[in-house]
Amino acid sequence: MSREKSRDGITRRDFLRRAAASAALGVGAASGLAARVGRASAAEAEERAGTASGAEVEEKNGMKYRVLGRTELKVSELGLGLIQTNNPAVIHRALDLGVNYFDTAECYQGGNSEIKLGEALKERREEAIVATKWHTNGSTPAADLLKSLDGSLQRLKMDHVELIQIHGAENAAQVESDELWEAFGKARDAGKVRFNGLSTHGNQVEVIRAAIECGRYDAVLPSYNALIGERVGPAVREAHEAGLGTIIMKALQPAHEGKGTAAFEKLGGSPYQQAIRWVLNDPNVSTAIVDMPTFEEVEEDVAAATGRTSETELAEFEGAVSQVSAGACHLCGSCTGQCPRNVRVADIMRYSLYHDGYGDGARAAELYRALPVAASAAACRDCSQCRVVCPWGVAVRSRMERAHVRLA
Repeated sequence: MSREKSRDGITRRDFLRRAAASAALGVGAASGLAARVGRASAAEAEERAGTASGAEVEEKNGMKYRVLGRTELKVSELGLGLIQTNNPAVIHRALDLGVNYFDTAECYQGGNSEIKLGEALKERREEAIVATKWHTNGSTPAADLLKSLDGSLQRLKMDHVELIQIHGAENAAQVESDELWEAFGKARDAGKVRFNGLSTHGNQVEVIRAAIECGRYDAVLPSYNALIGERVGPAVREAHEAGLGTIIMKALQPAHEGKGTAAFEKLGGSPYQQAIRWVLNDPNVSTAIVDMPTFEEVEEDVAAATGRTSETELAEFEGAVSQVSAGACHLCGSCTGQCPRNVRVADIMRYSLYHDGYGDGARAAELYRALPVAASAAACRDCSQCRVVCPWGVAVRSRMERAHVRLA
């Protein structure tokens, strides 16, 4: 079942009937691609359960909870990302099903994401662990960061959040910012935040390792899934072993990339559920946040988190992912800096994922139009020869031209 269908009018009854018919998956040892990224075997995972910070430590009504690194917060294995969610009732449904981790940011929906989350949690704040974000270029004054946090708290109508994160850290300068550390210290001392983290879209491995080495962070939020596991998985494991909470985004990317292909059509059940289960099969993961703006998606994704998957089904899913790997964007950032015209190829590829995969054309267009004109894909239209070489075989120029047509 495609995510688009669930948003375009499938009834809740129809959805639940389909989900019940296809949702039988359980946790076994990882195989294939999973084994290559250094996951624990089933026996090792069982031995570590209850002691490792990412391992399951508690279960309530089917939802499992893991410890978020050194914070000791018990977070639901599935978290709700709030980029697109507009209906407070959807947030309440997620809470009812055991979801307790909520991820937002000042820029989501122009600040409305924080407002709507705050409204939804007004009577249920004690049930939720809330994370939001602030921006720094590595030298952003502490006063500006604190002002940003105060704006978020005002929109949320909360006196504190559990986690504040750099939004999209790309280099060590941002990670090691003394101004940011000063701002976090003041915010923590004032009781406005409890813990410090970062998200990253570019140079993920380097950013995660910088966060580990500097010792200032409690959690990291990278993209991680079956398509990019071999590259990002070792850094996720290192962060977990260093005591950092590991919050995962873009878990659904393989299902988006494989949508409509023969390899994915042959899979039993929902590829979106299998993509979530692949991530949660890793004991180095604390939680995976997924954007779930509809009741149907909440039900589908919670069923994935509360279900189980077998070793055979994991291997079949990984096999399907491997078949669509060539020509798919791996969000690796290898294209960064290659274009002689300075087109922001990596960013535009990510915006295309938002448009094509997430069905969030408005956000994709907003981000694309915010790029400097010289950095947009407009320059690709009269380029005689694309010099950007993708190690995964992505046809960069045609992707850029298509993105410009759709997003400009």
